[in-house]
Amino acid sequence: MYITGGNFVSFLRNNKYIIIFCTVTIVILSIVIFNSRLAHTSKNKKVMILYSNDEHGSLDNFAKIASLKEKYENDDRYDDVILVSSGDAFSGNPVVDQYIINNKDLRGKPIIDLMNKAGYQLSVLGNHEFDYGQKRLNENIEFANFPLLLANIKLDEDKAILKQPPPYKIIETKQGVKLAFVGIVQINNDGYPSTLVSNLEGLDFLSPTKTVQNYLYLKDKNDVLILLSHNGHSWNLNLARNLKNIDVIIGGHSHTVVQKAAQVEDTLVTQAGSNLDYLGKIILTFDRNNNLIDSMGELIDLDEIKFKKDEIVDIINSYQLDLKDVLNRELNHLNEPIIGVNNIGALMTDALRNSLKIEEMGYEIDIALQNVGGIRADKIYPGAITVGDVYEIEPFGNNVIIYKMTAKQIRNMLAISYIIGNSVDLIPSGLKYEIIVDYKGKLKKIVLKDLDNNEIDNNKLYTVVLNQYVASSYKFTAENEGENIQLKVSDCIINYLENRISSNELKKIYTKNDLNRIDLKITKGGTGQKVAKTKVDISTINKAHASVGAANLMADALSFVLDVDIGAYPSSQLAPNIVYPKNSPLYQKSLDLIYSSFAYHNNVTMVNITGKNLEKMLLKQAKYYKEGPIMTHLSSSARYTVEIKEDKIKDIKIYLNNERLKANQKYSFAINSYVWQFYAEAADYFDITVSQKTEKEILLEYLKEIKIIDSSILEKRVEIIEKNETK
Repeated sequence: MYITGGNFVSFLRNNKYIIIFCTVTIVILSIVIFNSRLAHTSKNKKVMILYSNDEHGSLDNFAKIASLKEKYENDDRYDDVILVSSGDAFSGNPVVDQYIINNKDLRGKPIIDLMNKAGYQLSVLGNHEFDYGQKRLNENIEFANFPLLLANIKLDEDKAILKQPPPYKIIETKQGVKLAFVGIVQINNDGYPSTLVSNLEGLDFLSPTKTVQNYLYLKDKNDVLILLSHNGHSWNLNLARNLKNIDVIIGGHSHTVVQKAAQVEDTLVTQAGSNLDYLGKIILTFDRNNNLIDSMGELIDLDEIKFKKDEIVDIINSYQLDLKDVLNRELNHLNEPIIGVNNIGALMTDALRNSLKIEEMGYEIDIALQNVGGIRADKIYPGAITVGDVYEIEPFGNNVIIYKMTAKQIRNMLAISYIIGNSVDLIPSGLKYEIIVDYKGKLKKIVLKDLDNNEIDNNKLYTVVLNQYVASSYKFTAENEGENIQLKVSDCIINYLENRISSNELKKIYTKNDLNRIDLKITKGGTGQKVAKTKVDISTINKAHASVGAANLMADALSFVLDVDIGAYPSSQLAPNIVYPKNSPLYQKSLDLIYSSFAYHNNVTMVNITGKNLEKMLLKQAKYYKEGPIMTHLSSSARYTVEIKEDKIKDIKIYLNNERLKANQKYSFAINSYVWQFYAEAADYFDITVSQKTEKEILLEYLKEIKIIDSSILEKRVEIIEKNETK
């Protein structure tokens, strides 16, 4: 029908009610559709949890964390943003650990203050929160604007100074989602966390597993149950496999870098490395009935964050300025770095054995021993060695304890220290020792030798110096109860560097060689789960100067199992001076003797990277390592050359299938997730992913496939090219 202008007016007049009805209907339908869409988009709620762990006194990145929290809080996609820590805020930075102003003990205050300013809402008490003693811990807890949780602790009110920490905390978001947080800390075989036992009087630490079971009921009363677990990544993974109803485990203690949170059964398990290199980010999605329907977690590399809160930067600078004169006092000077716990441990024990202050008290020390866990830095950089450097190496303020011990008692102590962790622990001065174990690492014998490699006199009584932690935490016997001479280990190191050793002697003794004073010898014996047989020696000897079978084997496993172009394994993660004998069965526990990194349950990071950037990455690590020119070992189809000119590493060229990597072509590359954070600083990369399996699980899968380890692991995959100038 064709309607003219006049007809159209008539049409409107005659059908006005129909038109009104249609118009109203359209408006109502539009409102319904709009509201339906709005309801659809708004029915889900997202909660963000930002997390850190094992800050160990690191201060600088709190200004970035505060900015990130503020940024996410202003993002209306999130119902709420919660910032938490999984413990060990203390011990690692002298600005925090030595913060004594006008003779007033304020240790720990700087980092608690910055956590307040950054907006932390929860933390768990890690083992190092107890390092300053209970009185100071109470003061730090009172100063904090957030609760410090701990569920697996019971106090003897007649003996304990510490006030009872809360076991859990419920946080309700703006839209009514209830999150229950429970805090637990690790305990050792002696029933205590890893701290000075004398700081724990009146404190009874309960089984972490049983404690968690006792708080599972919180899931029934809240929407999610989140565990702040200062127990290590492997422990947390096992807990997730064996206990239901835990939605998230945010870990600490093992310093594991979990780039992408692991989904274990129904539990998200994660950890953010250490020293505030990363900030973790978890996003929990709930439906309108507050049922958890999705969870994910990843890490934010704080080096890549450029924005900071200026007021927090000013506070950090103020704290550092307070101790500047004390910490910057120069003690000695280095032209080259001292690298690795063996060399730094040797420096520490030599300082104790040759301490002028101990001599002045009338003692002549024969032997000094230092536990590996008490060495908190793995490198002393070239330049001035300062008081602050010493406090970074030994932040705990341990006193010196002096014992009289027989050779048998020393052997027994070393045996116990090895058995506890199934690994080498006590670094000596004044003697060397050999640990003899079977294929599975079971201790068979310890041989003590003097500095000339002769067995020591079994009839002599030795004066032995230990730090206070070893004296109180290790099980051993001695001829006396031990004398606390009220002198700190750090003071002995300061005195040694300032008054007893020259710069040239420092360089000659501690920078040129790997001062490994302990040998571990593997001999026949042991039964268990056999995973392969080796036809060749699996060696780590000379790991920084040549291709070694142990590293080649691990790199091959990464390449095969993860299907990457190049698998890599770093020299620094190998146990030193190991030879697993040829024609021997290889057991699952044998692997822990060879690969030090397996103790930390690291995953593997995989990236795509151009040939040019991979060469750049390996070159920077080789220059940094300093123990030798070879930091990185590669899988069987790859090899590389290291060019050295006038004793300096100048260039690295990588070859794959005998052809040099093309500068702009992408290659897939895999390496241990812990060391990846250092490699990543050197060059750009693409498409990062993280394996769900640990390094050890990947190697076991590879060994199951190949069954026999043959001479292919003995290939020379790195070539050193000397190009010294001639006149």
